[in-house]
Amino acid sequence: MDIHTRICSLLKILNEGIFGKEDAVKLALLAAISGESIFFLGAPGCAKSMIARRVASAFKSDKNDSKSVKYFEYLMNQFSTPEDVFGPISLKSLENDEYRRVTTGFLPEADVAFLDEIWKASPAIQNTLLTIINERKFHNGNEAVSVPLKALLAASNELPAQGMGLEALYDRFIIRKTVGYVNNEDDFFDMIEQPSSTKWTFPDDKESLKITNEEMVAWQSEIDAITIPDEVRMVISMIRKALAVNNQSANNTDSDKIVVSDRRWKKIVHIMRASAFLNGRNEVDLMDCQLISHCIWNKESDIDFVNKIIENCILQNG
Repeated sequence: MDIHTRICSLLKILNEGIFGKEDAVKLALLAAISGESIFFLGAPGCAKSMIARRVASAFKSDKNDSKSVKYFEYLMNQFSTPEDVFGPISLKSLENDEYRRVTTGFLPEADVAFLDEIWKASPAIQNTLLTIINERKFHNGNEAVSVPLKALLAASNELPAQGMGLEALYDRFIIRKTVGYVNNEDDFFDMIEQPSSTKWTFPDDKESLKITNEEMVAWQSEIDAITIPDEVRMVISMIRKALAVNNQSANNTDSDKIVVSDRRWKKIVHIMRASAFLNGRNEVDLMDCQLISHCIWNKESDIDFVNKIIENCILQNG
């Protein structure tokens, strides 16, 4: 089975019983395979946590083991402490004058993690998350431990408040997706009429579709080998220039500016390469450029503006 057919089959399974969230599931799986993080913006009850659990179920440990990967989920609140996310302090270590955490069952040992109400995290949690996302390292005592985290999915019903020091953490979520309630009437009634007792599980006869750790490692080198053609370079260049013009407008305040760092552009291109690979192509094409619209907005009012820029740049190049 080719990679494109396999991913389409996998997505079909992951979307069973979820209505109107196909794009969110696709982007979450793409983020996980790319090794990047995704942020969902939406009101409570929009299936954000369900999407995260479904994406986690798309992976397994290795080819000879049907066991699912380790998944960690936590709902932040103003009283959340590092112990809630990274594990309690080891009492045995303290007896030996060492400060270490027992990380079993917590985020440092998770393959996929979901943090709800992410902006309620304390500065101590935020700073540790930055290191985990950036370097895939967790500093446990005097030791920097590599974490197996494939993807961090986060959600909130609000954007990070300005002036609260959340900008660095927000910038680490390369893909950003708004998630709303079910709009389509047919989907809506299918959803509410679905029996409450219905429990979704990944079908046993489709286990071969799951992605193994070995495949994830092998795929990364293939993704890095995907080429970027001139027309895609031109689209990116035009988007950058359009954003620069917007940012230099005398009528725009700082909150109206859309600044995309070099690091962020590099990760965006990596995601575009992953998209091309999963679609069975050897190079990025203009369709992959549409993903940029999910990666460069900061607030909801930016979305329409960003979409228009990207649409125009793509049309002008093909």
